[in-house]
Amino acid sequence: MGKVKKKCCRSKPKRCRNCPVVAQRLHRMAADELSGKALKKAVKLARVY
Repeated sequence: MGKVKKKCCRSKPKRCRNCPVVAQRLHRMAADELSGKALKKAVKLARVY
């Protein structure tokens, strides 16, 4: 991931990767411990909803 933005842009149909909402969702999923394919899948899931 990159640097987390201050404000969400609410882009549709998926949120951007640097969205604070996506960062919070990844934090809730405990994605800090993930790497590789599992991390990519977690980011994909966090961006969709």
